[in-house]
Amino acid sequence: MRKQEIVKLARGLKETYKTNDPYELAEIFGIKVLEKDHSIKGFKAQAVKFRGYAPYIAINANYTELAKKVLCAHELGHIFLHDETLNYFADIGGKINMETEYEANLFVLALLEDQARLKVDMTEISPYMLQTIIESNIELQ
Repeated sequence: MRKQEIVKLARGLKETYKTNDPYELAEIFGIKVLEKDHSIKGFKAQAVKFRGYAPYIAINANYTELAKKVLCAHELGHIFLHDETLNYFADIGGKINMETEYEANLFVLALLEDQARLKVDMTEISPYMLQTIIESNIELQ
């Protein structure tokens, strides 16, 4: 999906549903969000979406409220942007994973931040910098 289409999708959701809260958007679309104390080392969040089944998002409850919001938005991005996903912050390498992670991160930024507050067009932010921005907001409690 093109960068501008991702930003347009996120902005359209905000305008249509009058919220940028990923939890509220998940509820509107019937996507269950489960928060659980996960002891799996490094587990942050997971999106599961397969044809014929209701998608859901699992989030590690040990993160701050801001982090959980960012994680939920990221996983929601995977659900909205990608046909089928079983994402456990998988590091499978390769172009496909890099592209899908970039797209989910751009969705997060477009959903949670207003372009007017940024000093650069969000579609021009490099994948590395975008990942850094997202990761800097994910902290354990």
